[in-house]
Amino acid sequence: MTPRRDTAPAPRLLLVAGAGGVRAEGDKEVRLGHPLTGDHLAPGPPAEGVFAGWRWDGERLLARNDRYGIFPLFYRSGGASLALSPDPLALLPADGPAELDHDALAVFLRLGFFLAEDTAFAGIRALPPAATLTWETGRTRLRHGEPPRPGPAALTETQAVDGFIDLFRAAVARRAPGEPYELPLSGGRDSRHILLELCRLGTPPRRCVSGAKFPPDPGADARVAAVLAGRLGLPHTVVPRPRAQFRAELTALTAQGMTTLDGAWTQPLLAYLRRHSRLAYDGLGGGELAQNPSVAFIRAHPYDPAHLPDLADRLLDAGRTGPYVEHLLGPRTAVLWSRRAARRRLVTELARHADSACPLSSFFFWNRTRRSISAAPFALGDGRLVTHTPYLDHALFDHLASVPRRFLIDGTFHDRALHRAFPEHAGLGFASAVPQRHGPALAAHRLAYLLSFLAHAVAVEPQWWRGPDRFLHRLLAAGRGPGAPQRVSRLQPLALYLLRLEDLATGRAGRRS
Repeated sequence: MTPRRDTAPAPRLLLVAGAGGVRAEGDKEVRLGHPLTGDHLAPGPPAEGVFAGWRWDGERLLARNDRYGIFPLFYRSGGASLALSPDPLALLPADGPAELDHDALAVFLRLGFFLAEDTAFAGIRALPPAATLTWETGRTRLRHGEPPRPGPAALTETQAVDGFIDLFRAAVARRAPGEPYELPLSGGRDSRHILLELCRLGTPPRRCVSGAKFPPDPGADARVAAVLAGRLGLPHTVVPRPRAQFRAELTALTAQGMTTLDGAWTQPLLAYLRRHSRLAYDGLGGGELAQNPSVAFIRAHPYDPAHLPDLADRLLDAGRTGPYVEHLLGPRTAVLWSRRAARRRLVTELARHADSACPLSSFFFWNRTRRSISAAPFALGDGRLVTHTPYLDHALFDHLASVPRRFLIDGTFHDRALHRAFPEHAGLGFASAVPQRHGPALAAHRLAYLLSFLAHAVAVEPQWWRGPDRFLHRLLAAGRGPGAPQRVSRLQPLALYLLRLEDLATGRAGRRS
């Protein structure tokens, strides 16, 4: 078994069938993440937990993953060969250029996350949820069912809330700690609910830990978390954010396999947890399932299967870069990564959620949560740190995913569950209610990012100035005209992504293997 470590190359296996038999290079047996019971590769429905793994016995490869496909595992199959790794960059050609998936990138550049099993690279795919991949003598077989997308259940609002409370208690109890641990705590609902349930079980953490985010975040997460920890008599530590956002994002891009623009701020927090604990809890899925952060969009734009192109347009307009991405695209890339291509790919994915209780919540969970938000704990994280995700408990997920849309649409469903379960803390607000900080400090932070970006391009990556698509020049040009500060701040992380992608696609950058 090969554990995943930040200080070592990602596990990787390459199998090639030829006239003389099968040539196998790399790690023959790998287990990643942590099923609650049983083995990663056991037959039957996937166990509880977030995990993936494979085994090559000399004749047959078997690879499996968790129910949701949350733990990152990627494969490349072609001809008589198969390659596997939790890092898609480890599957790129060792020498020479790599072909890009232009439709996948058309969506990513606008929304900030990939859809379904897409990656930036043609031929490299994420393993689908609850998948079983086998390979024998050059033949690849992939079996997986449709992800669970239950329709609306016949529930009253009281039954929906009470079911959430009871099933969440059971989910946390199934993941009760057997040793001292430290708990990541934000000022939001998901980690608060985890902490209160762990305390109710009589298994509180020895310390709560919050991470600081980049401006314009107002720092309310740590302040609210500190108040809650104080009420419970628990020590609380705030881990400072990375000193330079540019450097943190540059590191996080390749550490997460170019699968997301998020997660850079979590690196010091994850490093702290690795030093001080062998166990952690993550609220992954809680937001998308119980109180979606995009609820205002969901409320304003009801899902209509007869008008999915219109809904796709509205999603693209509301995406991470919105219309700003066009400033980075030149004549060639504007065609390859066109809005039309993004709309077409997005409509296909939206249609898969038509029968869900709340189709847009389902869409965001299976795409944004699964393919982007999950990268921080499971791609940036260390395999030695057991990370429990109680919101992904199978019974709880099935309940939350079947709650009728009308009970979710006012954006208070999780609040009601928390306040009913723990009324003594109902008066403590959430960090999301605190407005972001703007003004001179934010302007200075954005300028420092840009200066770091340009200095790196001059001293370390001079090829960025000479790239055929001139992404850096286009970023600077976007700094002219009305609305320039907001436009440039939105585009800087994306421009960095595109420049690093250009390096990888042309074979200029070193690839983790």
